[in-house]
Amino acid sequence: MRSAAFATLLAATAVATGTGQANASENGQILYRLHCSGCHGVQGNAATVGRVPALAGNVGTFMNSAESRIFLTQAPGIMNSGLNDKDVATLMNWLVPALAKESLTEPFKPYSAEEIAHSRANRPPDFFVARRKVAEDLQKQGFALPSY
Repeated sequence: MRSAAFATLLAATAVATGTGQANASENGQILYRLHCSGCHGVQGNAATVGRVPALAGNVGTFMNSAESRIFLTQAPGIMNSGLNDKDVATLMNWLVPALAKESLTEPFKPYSAEEIAHSRANRPPDFFVARRKVAEDLQKQGFALPSY
């Protein structure tokens, strides 16, 4: 609820100050700051202690297989954010290129709202078991994810 109010305020401020027609649902960086940075940190470094993985320098690794690409969008924070499929695609299309750094080894293929809808409909029953499998599969291909 607070996030939606803040997004509305941010958009209204941008219009009122003449800085542009800011629309949070079309701006992945704003969506990231509102829905992700509290746990993952503004720079994606996961400043909090616990089971919050750093995105910076790691998130591009998930683009190396179709399964891990979809898995990334199934993270509980994304699926439980209240964002619709279009907004999740917008978020991811900003997040991956912005935070991947050297972990993105191929040109980034943007997510579509349809891909997010498919991801949402096929969520794994146990996210942590699924993450271990994705990490193992990526490791077999020569890509490593940090443990968490």
